[in-house]
Amino acid sequence: MSAPSALDSLRQPEYTGDNRCTPCTLVNVALALAGSAAAAWLAATTVGPTVGTAAGITAFALATVTIYLRGYLVPGTPRLTKRYLPDRVLGWFDKAPEPATGATTAETAPEENVNPERALLDANAVEPCEDIDDLCLTDAFRDAWRDARTEDITAEDALDALGLDQSDCTLESHDDAYRLTQGGRHLAQWPSKAALMADAAGARALADSYAGWSGLAPASRGRLLSGLRLFVETCPVCDGQVSLGEETVESCCRSYEVVAVTCEDCEARLLEERWQG
Repeated sequence: MSAPSALDSLRQPEYTGDNRCTPCTLVNVALALAGSAAAAWLAATTVGPTVGTAAGITAFALATVTIYLRGYLVPGTPRLTKRYLPDRVLGWFDKAPEPATGATTAETAPEENVNPERALLDANAVEPCEDIDDLCLTDAFRDAWRDARTEDITAEDALDALGLDQSDCTLESHDDAYRLTQGGRHLAQWPSKAALMADAAGARALADSYAGWSGLAPASRGRLLSGLRLFVETCPVCDGQVSLGEETVESCCRSYEVVAVTCEDCEARLLEERWQG
């Protein structure tokens, strides 16, 4: 039983498994090959070819085990890879999805040129705030949005929210995110259950208040619901306060700044938009 414990103590989950950085692994395997070849050559020239071969094999085996357990061989590789490899190269290997701004659909239907702010004003969902130069939820829509909320969210709720006409769909959770899939095909995703709950309830409320809702394409509905989520005042899951701020998001290969809307009590992510500034 001591061997598994010893190995577990050497593992670095943040750089292995699903979090493994493929460019880091490839670079370190190449370095391991070069180092093992150098060790084999040095041992062969000083001791003999048999010892040289054994030294090379042993060195490469130890390096491979280290990369497998820790994610890299050379200290600081993940940081150096993120800093110096071009972003387009890292994007080839990055397994983590881009920040989920909301219902990112795979539908290819033509999209309307819908301005979320204008649409929410037309729906009487928001209005100019009394105390600040901004928009706030109207009392009527706030109540309608809250009354339409339900905790038991199904794939049918997600489909209805986006106006998708699909069958045999599955709503899957991956870490904190929720994904709507059909036979392995990705249809839509949300950064958290709280975001999905907000969208499902928002769609029901907008169906009653926005005249053009039924005619919107799925992608346009997703953008409008994402924009509405900026106005969430209490978390749909934990009923706590909601905060808006900037954060650094780490994927297996990259890091980038995002503007995030987050439930303070349960840390559920309601909205995440990559910051381009």
